[in-house]
Amino acid sequence: MVSTINQSSQIDYSVRDRKGTVAFYVLLWKRDGITLDLFDEYWKDVHGPVCARLPGQYQYWQFHVAHNQGGFCPQIPGLQEYFPEEDNFDGIAELTFTNEQDRNTWFNAAGMLMDDEHNIFKKAIGYTTSPGNSITYCDRIVEGTPNGETGIVKFHVMVRKHKSVSRENFRSYLRDTFAPSIINNAHLLKFRLHLFDDIDNSRPDAAGVIHSETVGKEYDAAYEIAFANHLEREKFFNSSEYQNAIKNAPQYIEQICPFPERTAYTFVYDGTMTLAGQRSSYVAELITDIGAVNQVKPDITDLMLHQNLAGNFASTNQQTTMKKRTNYYQGLSADYSRPGLVSSYVAKKLIEDAEKIVAMKEPVLPQIGPGYTLEQIEAENKEWWPTHCEALRQGRGDILTGEYRDDLTYLCQDGPYYGLNEQREREKHWWALIAQPGVTMCWPIVMFSGEHTYFEWKCVDDETNETLAKGNVTWVRRGHRGACYLKTEQLTFYRDVFAPGELIQLITT
Repeated sequence: MVSTINQSSQIDYSVRDRKGTVAFYVLLWKRDGITLDLFDEYWKDVHGPVCARLPGQYQYWQFHVAHNQGGFCPQIPGLQEYFPEEDNFDGIAELTFTNEQDRNTWFNAAGMLMDDEHNIFKKAIGYTTSPGNSITYCDRIVEGTPNGETGIVKFHVMVRKHKSVSRENFRSYLRDTFAPSIINNAHLLKFRLHLFDDIDNSRPDAAGVIHSETVGKEYDAAYEIAFANHLEREKFFNSSEYQNAIKNAPQYIEQICPFPERTAYTFVYDGTMTLAGQRSSYVAELITDIGAVNQVKPDITDLMLHQNLAGNFASTNQQTTMKKRTNYYQGLSADYSRPGLVSSYVAKKLIEDAEKIVAMKEPVLPQIGPGYTLEQIEAENKEWWPTHCEALRQGRGDILTGEYRDDLTYLCQDGPYYGLNEQREREKHWWALIAQPGVTMCWPIVMFSGEHTYFEWKCVDDETNETLAKGNVTWVRRGHRGACYLKTEQLTFYRDVFAPGELIQLITT
């Protein structure tokens, strides 16, 4: 057991959570047929490190919880007590992000994580919070990156609002009355509050895993509350500050459901993977317990994460330095460098995003300046790129045409072509050939600089691995508002350059 003496202080560490302005908060039920121990071990040592590698996260915690059995605090008159056994869950995954765009980046990349859900979960209910609705009001716990038992008494409390009160009044009570009344209490170690949006049902599908909640069983908020020990917990609930805080609680709250924390694990912190995120919670514990300082040095970290073996190696008469090549998809929402990296959910989501992006194109090319900077344009081009790749893979000529401006200039071997009519008639043959069944298009290289996006592509036969076509392209694209107004392309086809009629019919324009 970790000593509570080293776990708390009078210093408030709540500032360390401020950059995590939005959250994804997921309640998790272990699947039937596995033990709780197996659930815990797989979630923290297999599932957790996979999640830690997805882009966009600022913080990622796993809270392994016990079932709600009451006894958290004296019963508040007027609040519902009945709690059915099937509503008990076994863990909470909390991920925070510095903005909603980063959270969307994580969602778009999470398909491979969702493929793992059916191994350990039978139900996963995800809540999101809007900017400013996940707040740590006070935190006197020294260690912000726990990895196992913490030695403190902590609960994760789910809250349902009263049916007669509006969401805004409910939130106002928790935010403006309840929280300020208790956070200066000397017996309290931590109070962190989440005010939930509606349940997010846009998550990737996972076979056999329930992602939607029964009507009436949704939660409207949650809070994390901690004490040094149970004596301090009792003193807190008997304090005048707490009594004042709950005086009008039945007007706003229908039910509170406390779940004691068993263990907590941190996989991402300050936007960087922790040792648990890099190597798994169990390995991190071994390294810490034995004091293996060498295991946390940059050269081993780089080797374990990137297979990058730094340093010089003597050969017979020479030395060679091994250097890892660039991962061009680092930080993007999906990786199209080779087949098999994009799940069906992510593909579907990217097509939906593509349709929204092409609708943002403005009739007049926007000017580059303080209101629309090159930095913003480059960021939008990076957001657009995976949607373009998926549209090509699916033969969505309507989307591909919508990515161009009406006055497009298209320079290629048998060009130039001007305007959308010339472009569409010529390019549909290429689209049909490179998006035909049994062929997967890949983009191993993509680079961004302001308005400019350069990439190299190839089409690979799924059966024979034969390269059917390849090329390189430069787009001049002024973000979502401006779209593409100049495109240059070099293509090499190893088959006919005019598609047969049955392939043309697959292209929607």
